[in-house]
Amino acid sequence: MSIKISIPREIEKFLENPSTSLLIKGEPGTGKTILALSILAILKKPNNFYVTTRVKAQTLNLTYPWITEKIHPNHIIDASRKIFPSEAERDVLHFIEYSDKPTFIKQLYQMISGKEDSLVILDSLEGIQDVLGENIYYELFEIYRETGSRFIFVSEYEDMKELDYLVDGVVLLKRVISTDMFLRDLQIMKLKGTCCELNTYVFTLVDGVFRHFEPFQLPTTIEKKRFEPLPDTESHFSTGSRDLDQILGGGYRKGSAVLLEIGKNVSREAYFHMLVPTALNFLSKGKGIAVVPSLGTSKEMVLSALSDFIGEEEKNRITIVEKKWGLEKLYKNKRELIEDFYYQFEEMLRVIEPERYLASLGLDSLFVKYEEGLIEVLEEVLNGTQKKRGLALCISKYGVKGIDEVANMVNYHLKIEEMGGVFIFHSLKPKSGTHVIEVDYTQGYPQLKLVPIV
Repeated sequence: MSIKISIPREIEKFLENPSTSLLIKGEPGTGKTILALSILAILKKPNNFYVTTRVKAQTLNLTYPWITEKIHPNHIIDASRKIFPSEAERDVLHFIEYSDKPTFIKQLYQMISGKEDSLVILDSLEGIQDVLGENIYYELFEIYRETGSRFIFVSEYEDMKELDYLVDGVVLLKRVISTDMFLRDLQIMKLKGTCCELNTYVFTLVDGVFRHFEPFQLPTTIEKKRFEPLPDTESHFSTGSRDLDQILGGGYRKGSAVLLEIGKNVSREAYFHMLVPTALNFLSKGKGIAVVPSLGTSKEMVLSALSDFIGEEEKNRITIVEKKWGLEKLYKNKRELIEDFYYQFEEMLRVIEPERYLASLGLDSLFVKYEEGLIEVLEEVLNGTQKKRGLALCISKYGVKGIDEVANMVNYHLKIEEMGGVFIFHSLKPKSGTHVIEVDYTQGYPQLKLVPIV
């Protein structure tokens, strides 16, 4: 199974230091155990040990099958209150047997004594102390200082306690839940001697491993190739992205309208990559697109985003409606502008074959032109789209008025938000989970990847 494990560079660098200690804390279900196991898998050193005190080693292997490939069995030590393991278990598993503090400390010390460059993860401290009925912080600190080992403590609390002040580093895992979406974030509270570029990282536990996300960044060099379209179905247009098609149940229904709501601080590059694959998919199949760019987006920007991945014939099917920045209002009133639009739009629809066009509409540009008549204009566009079984994509940047009215008119309501430099996607209509936006150019053209946060 191909899985992607990653942790922030700051934590990897911090754990290079000898005789250091890290606390991973957070409420139950925040991903502490998976982070601890993922650290062990990434570091891959001969003297790294994972001491499990709450969950049996056998259960860990069943829950996270990737462990058997990434972590040597001898490095997972079962200390889950099983004082007398059977002989059969002893043959395949390693145990720390204890019923009092001196016994546990002695066995732990013997396990790492004389081993260079060692790392010990204790998951969790509460599991040990529940059995012993007393605090063992200070004895553990004596061990790692005397042996020069690294210790990682896993603990199930979120507030500040004594241990936070004793350790060299603290990482807090949190679940962020709102009415719209679900997020996980890792907060670096302190890492002594380590420069932290970021203090908070979005992460996911997809595939049962820890994977964090760096701020959104496009590759600097791309060998550009012709876009390879994805097939439509009888009822749906492909979005041009396999991930988005799957989330939306097969793509965009023919004759439908989509609202893409852009949150504050979302870059043009991020939301372009939600639109570009759909536009390329249409063009590559002999269909046409009409674009009313958002404010601040020029004709050249639109063509640049598309032209490297299609041929000349496809470029000729791109129509860009350039803005006049409201100059029409100097000689026409609002009603005259709307009537002009109706006439021009009806003429356009007469020559368009069914299922042959995509309209991408910047709502801020339309508002500049039609103001309070925007909803009336959109109704006409959406009705025409439905009759011709085309597709209308409405782009609403942060702060555009009337967003709730538009949301009530469309079939799909998608949203992009920025969190610590990472761009988060979720669908409000139909409802979907939360995903991180990534863009893959390995095939020579933009492929939108949506990684679920689980």
